[in-house]
Amino acid sequence: MLSVKAVTAKLPPLILRGCYHQVPASSVAFSRIISASQCRRNGSSISRSPSHPRFFATAARTNTAYYNRPHPSLIGSRRLSTHPICDPINSNIAKDLSPEEYGQAYKFVYFQHDHPHGPWLKTLHNAQNDLHGIKYPRILVLASGPGEPSATLASNFPDAEVTSAHSTLRCIGWASHRFQKLGLSNIFTRLLPDMEDLGAFKASSFDLVVTGYGLSNASDPKKALNEIHRVLAPGGSYLAAVWEQAPADVACDIILRHSCIGPNSFHTDDGKDVVGNFTCPVRTKHPTALGKPHLLESLIEDANMSVMEVSNDEYPLKLGKTKEFAFKSLTLPIRAELTELQKSNHFHCDDAAEAFEDVLKEGFMVKIHEDGDLEVPYNQYKFIVARREFEDSDAAGNASKAAKNKSVSLSTMQAAIKPTDVRQDPIIFDTWNRMKPAASDKIYKTLKKQLDGYKRSKEVKVLDAAPSPYTNTSIAVAADYPNTSVQAISKSLNVVEEVRELASARGLHNLEAKNLDPMNMKSVPDKSFDIIVCSFGLTFLSSPEDTLAQFRRALKPGGTLIISVWEDFALRQLSDSIIAQMHAAGELEDFSGTGSLPNVLDQLLPYARPRALENVITKHGFNVSHVDHETARIILSEPSCKSDYGENIATLAIRPFLNELEKNGENKNAFKDAKRAFESILRDPSLVTRDKCGNLVTTLPSRYKIITATRPYEDADGFLDSNSNTKTSVQRTRIKFDDIPK
Repeated sequence: MLSVKAVTAKLPPLILRGCYHQVPASSVAFSRIISASQCRRNGSSISRSPSHPRFFATAARTNTAYYNRPHPSLIGSRRLSTHPICDPINSNIAKDLSPEEYGQAYKFVYFQHDHPHGPWLKTLHNAQNDLHGIKYPRILVLASGPGEPSATLASNFPDAEVTSAHSTLRCIGWASHRFQKLGLSNIFTRLLPDMEDLGAFKASSFDLVVTGYGLSNASDPKKALNEIHRVLAPGGSYLAAVWEQAPADVACDIILRHSCIGPNSFHTDDGKDVVGNFTCPVRTKHPTALGKPHLLESLIEDANMSVMEVSNDEYPLKLGKTKEFAFKSLTLPIRAELTELQKSNHFHCDDAAEAFEDVLKEGFMVKIHEDGDLEVPYNQYKFIVARREFEDSDAAGNASKAAKNKSVSLSTMQAAIKPTDVRQDPIIFDTWNRMKPAASDKIYKTLKKQLDGYKRSKEVKVLDAAPSPYTNTSIAVAADYPNTSVQAISKSLNVVEEVRELASARGLHNLEAKNLDPMNMKSVPDKSFDIIVCSFGLTFLSSPEDTLAQFRRALKPGGTLIISVWEDFALRQLSDSIIAQMHAAGELEDFSGTGSLPNVLDQLLPYARPRALENVITKHGFNVSHVDHETARIILSEPSCKSDYGENIATLAIRPFLNELEKNGENKNAFKDAKRAFESILRDPSLVTRDKCGNLVTTLPSRYKIITATRPYEDADGFLDSNSNTKTSVQRTRIKFDDIPK
């Protein structure tokens, strides 16, 4: 959920009608302004207790007095708008809370998840990959709402048996009508009141289970995931989506609070608002409940499933053209609480409508377009692909593993190759550096976001560890931020010299390149850098953990560490195709060896598993603040490039294999044959294509992540109380990082 601080930081100072003083937005996060009815109350007095959200002065004031003098600001519960709200409010906006109206709003919002960047398309693509080769797949969709993505899966898998389950009869009716209208005969509906109890289904009865956003509404997500694990067949897949940022969540908090408080005095008891003897209801549905970093991944792994892929995306959600309909769409997560207030005669529809108007005028949580459409922007979600692995308790587990071991693909051909460290190969090292530009834009944007947080007049010290001369991150920072002092270090003298040449050509005097191993930075003083960035450099360091320890020592308290690592390469397909071409041409038919081909990609992707690097970073004293999962197409060659590094990238995964072929005399022209095979697959658009700049790129994207972490403040930094004489270690009060004045 967006914090109040994060939202209000975007608001300018307040200018009220009759209040000409400016109030910092961060100090009036949920302040309340006098209502429209009070603004126009002729001759009546306004007398409120100081705890009341509409209280502006200690004594009663007439309307004339109110308009003719400024009033002090009051910290209360209402978000402040940049526009005066003492205008006529349409109280009908919030009057109708009928199930029919909310039902229409629910379907209107729900079907927008088919957005090109939404989870339904990701669900379909992953289902096509995971169910490939299964003749009659069995699919279970939980919390399927009005029948999606159940209908999409059933229509794309005509031989599948799809079960669409939901907790309400109304949604089951909508879904049944949709399936009948689409003529789908391979889909069945099931009323399932509780996701935590899937006893209606036998163990290992589904090849794919999908929950969409529904898992966030489960009362016990851990129990629900254990049940999903039970009904999944060994090797089956689980697909889930959770909201990470939803501005509407903040808007719902605002509207619910004022729907209950209304014009009455109130106080808080145990974190709950109390009006008289009535305790305001607490929200039961939070769309972002599982959006905390790594929370859902941890729960999935606790349920004995393996997280295979995590991706992030965002898309807007429209609310409708009329404010009455938009109010229903926006308040769907708090519909139960609003209905409870209405039944108990504690629903203040005028205040709910006014709070809704404030949300609209604020302009961040909900936007009003020129055509009248109301829209919630910036809805960011996380999509997770998990798998239930074979276990000892699975009867077919051992047999399936044995069958897998017997199957040999061209990409895993055996060869008598001694284990080698492929990172020592200079061509592989150069090829690795040439792959970095595919992700350089996103990395620079992350770095720029940190730099923009500093004052331009302040000298910010940046360390670029293990840079690549092909990405120019150091060059870009030094050029765009003249007051920044940039230092680039690498254990490769060639890289250092190339960075120096680029800096000299650009006339950058604030960039220094040093031939220094990031694992051994003893010459670098403690706490000397504000930002340290390492773009894919950890892979080629013999001891990444020692490097992280050095980074922490060299980083200032509160400083930022930015690290990127590849999670998966779209190079396996290229290597498989090259081997297949060589085999078809008879260039491998006499090859017969024993042993195993060393897995090059495993050596180059040491942190491919989810949270592997985050755990190591946390272990060495950093606080992980953000993780961005991104994709990029690897650039094989530029339009005018005549070098062979595109071939080197394509054969990266099989380079030791080709080396062994030539060394053992099995094929003395292995690399030449591989080059011919590479040139032939350039005509295959499913493998290689050109981007809008004319670069030759892989058709399939590769996955990587960018981790942003901070070095926390400690007692030794002088910011916390380190006087152990006045208090014992047991009695001593620890000050949280968030409480430290910045």
